[in-house]
Amino acid sequence: MPDQDKKFKEFWEKTQNKGRWFYGLTHGTFFGFAVFIVINLFSLKSQSIQETFFTTSALIQMVTMVFAGFLGYSTIKWWMNQNIYKKILSKENN
Repeated sequence: MPDQDKKFKEFWEKTQNKGRWFYGLTHGTFFGFAVFIVINLFSLKSQSIQETFFTTSALIQMVTMVFAGFLGYSTIKWWMNQNIYKKILSKENN
């Protein structure tokens, strides 16, 4: 088994033990927050930092993106990593 596969297998087994909710909270929310920051950086050309990041609409946008990251991104990434893990196990068993 390639070294990269061993590392991924160990990482994913540890991640699975922590659970899907923990994965979503750590990876999904971070992804959603990062997307919020990157998207709003483009608004800084025409607005101040206060108008871009510290308004009610920005807060709603941030909560929405963090929630979408938690539900969407983490679900898709979990599924993709599960498939990779299963392929590694299948290679290992054959």
